[in-house]
Amino acid sequence: MLRASGVLFAALLVVSSTAKAGNSDDVVAGSDVALTGGAVVANVHTGGAMWFNPAGVARLDSRSVDLTGAVLSYNIISAPGVLSLESGEQSEGDFSAVQAIPRALTFVASPRPALRWGIGFFFSRSLSRFLQDSVSTPSDSLMPAEFYATADETRSLYHLSSALAWKKSDKFLLGGGFDIVVATQRLTEIISGAYGVSADGVSGADGTFNRSLNKALSGGGMQIKLGVQWAPIPEMRIGWMAATPSYLVYLNEETTATEQRSLPGGSPQFSATQIDDLSGTWSGVERGLTRLGAAYLGKWGWIETDLIVGFPLETPVLDIDWNATADVRLGAIIRITNKLKLGAGFSTDFSPENTPSEFGDTKINFYSVTFGIDFANREKPPERGEHGFYLAFAAAFKYSYGGGQIAGLLLPTEVLNPVQINLVDITINEFGINLAVKAAF
Repeated sequence: MLRASGVLFAALLVVSSTAKAGNSDDVVAGSDVALTGGAVVANVHTGGAMWFNPAGVARLDSRSVDLTGAVLSYNIISAPGVLSLESGEQSEGDFSAVQAIPRALTFVASPRPALRWGIGFFFSRSLSRFLQDSVSTPSDSLMPAEFYATADETRSLYHLSSALAWKKSDKFLLGGGFDIVVATQRLTEIISGAYGVSADGVSGADGTFNRSLNKALSGGGMQIKLGVQWAPIPEMRIGWMAATPSYLVYLNEETTATEQRSLPGGSPQFSATQIDDLSGTWSGVERGLTRLGAAYLGKWGWIETDLIVGFPLETPVLDIDWNATADVRLGAIIRITNKLKLGAGFSTDFSPENTPSEFGDTKINFYSVTFGIDFANREKPPERGEHGFYLAFAAAFKYSYGGGQIAGLLLPTEVLNPVQINLVDITINEFGINLAVKAAF
């Protein structure tokens, strides 16, 4: 008789705006973004403007290069009962994960006094987490004797961005951007089982249940952005931008799926699906959104508050059904000396997901705080026609708390009964360090 236990191994792709699946697809792109937690729509000072508001590119008078990376991210995850039995036993659901992912590289130049252009590479990838847990039943129970379940998914988005911005005056900036988008998704799901028998050796199920899925999707498309910045008075700046959804124009899908169920003394039941298809499409992979921000500037630094609205998106071929969301960001940068700055920020990241319906799906809302420091070799980058080299280094610590639901598994007592989706509560504590380097000349 097999040992009476159920074991769950799950590597789940759970998003992040920092890349949590289904949540905001924002990336840390630039020192000002890292220090304020993304509150930069009205007063962005780095190449991250290509992502958050292309009008801000017009504010960069010198040629500049920005490199940003998520140096370290550590997650503590609690989801009791991700694996549960019909008799009531459940797994403890305590997990952790560590990762390091580069985020953005941008370059901005000023060919004419009132004209700026920039190119950038932005990488947004959902967080992969490895979960391991177990749950046991008595040896004479009719419950499943052993189970193995895994869901390993990776979704990646790459943006090759270009932007053109016009500085009409010190009070009004206008910019637009065009992104080439490449999206990939890989999913592996395996659910197996071995069923025990009762103590008298008569009742129970001694068959097997197996299910396997391998899926690979890739596609390419585009996104368009438009933004403005306006300074009605020297101490106030207002920014607004809008981005269309990212639409894929082609989609390549390779999928194999099998399922088998066995009865005691009976014939196994088997079904299989295979897909290998390359086709044209017009499928949304990222939501359209708009950002509105207002910043107040002083000799001490600046403070900004932003509102970000994400619009609904439904793409059945990509299993996307997202609702509208509204998030807020509040950030400030304080000038300690001419070369040293401190930054802080608060942000929300609400999930647009509907109720989780597939194993590993999540609906998690995040709340984040950021603290950081920026040090430069001079007070500011050189202006157009001015000689000199500017180098700044920023480091920011970010803590995020997330709470919501994850779709776990409820295992049956009989081989013919289906495995059911069981919604359980999940919490995530995420600790991250972001580094950013800016060079201007």
